[in-house]
Amino acid sequence: MVADRRLALHATLPDRYARYEVLASTIDHHGRLAALVADPAQGFTPIPHFSELRPPPRYDAIAVICDGAEIREIPLTDLGLWFTLIDTLGDGIVLAAARCEPVGIDFERYREPVPESELHLTDNVRVIDGGGQTRSAFYAGDGIEQLMTDAQGNIWISYFDEASYWSTNPDGTRSYGFMIGLARWNGDGGPPWMAPSHTPGVVWCDCYALNVGRDVVHACPYTDFPLIEIDTDGVRSVTPNPVTRCNGLAVSGPELAFLDQHRAGGGFRWEIRRARQQDGAVTETEREHLLLPDDRHPTGWARGKIGRDGTPWLYEDGDPQRWYRYEVDA
Repeated sequence: MVADRRLALHATLPDRYARYEVLASTIDHHGRLAALVADPAQGFTPIPHFSELRPPPRYDAIAVICDGAEIREIPLTDLGLWFTLIDTLGDGIVLAAARCEPVGIDFERYREPVPESELHLTDNVRVIDGGGQTRSAFYAGDGIEQLMTDAQGNIWISYFDEASYWSTNPDGTRSYGFMIGLARWNGDGGPPWMAPSHTPGVVWCDCYALNVGRDVVHACPYTDFPLIEIDTDGVRSVTPNPVTRCNGLAVSGPELAFLDQHRAGGGFRWEIRRARQQDGAVTETEREHLLLPDDRHPTGWARGKIGRDGTPWLYEDGDPQRWYRYEVDA
């Protein structure tokens, strides 16, 4: 029999922002809620079949960082991209736009290197200090799935299956590639470390199960979902994983928790599949059905899915103001 497990309410965006549109929301490596909010009266428009609103070409916003009762705001003016991802970095934030504008050349030329001067790449990641000033901005590719920073100030970006990236060549050209999976930048946007070239034999089609811990990063990329361990020196191990369909991940020593979700009985079922890593193998041990703090089943898909060591955080689709917490060791 599968046991029920009640999630804890971790953080809620204060009521003062209730009238704002939440463009991006996350839980940072300190456990703080960070959100990008904007007044929809600026001309935001509905997106068919989605709960979000699309901002106008230029708009103002506020980055909000909530640490318990302490709330800090960073006003941002004249933003020109639809930023849908946020995290904290130092005393400021980092924003990312998941999709990039077309590069401005014919598709037929994608098969060969193109002079960098002919490409029109969008700097879709922006690092902003605590005073609202842009420290750096850089191109991070199209098709971003998740953005997370770590305690050392690195920026980790995972990608979904439509992702693409124009990588630099020594001769001043760039080459087109896809199936990026996972990459790491420093806060200045220097040359990235990219996972595919460092994990031969692993398919990085889509990386939506990611855990950015204090010292180690774990990922389970689609399609085979191997458990990949990465540190500052690169990939440490690749372990075959029988737990597929996972789209969230928590890691506490040998103990693992994979988030699975599916439709059930006309609604939605969030499930944790517990497992243990031992002797070079992952073995599933038990399953738990997740309930919200009021003992109800969720009414939408789990979003966010921020994994940091033994804790994943998530929210219900359409409600990024309210984050819930699961703990492997609880």
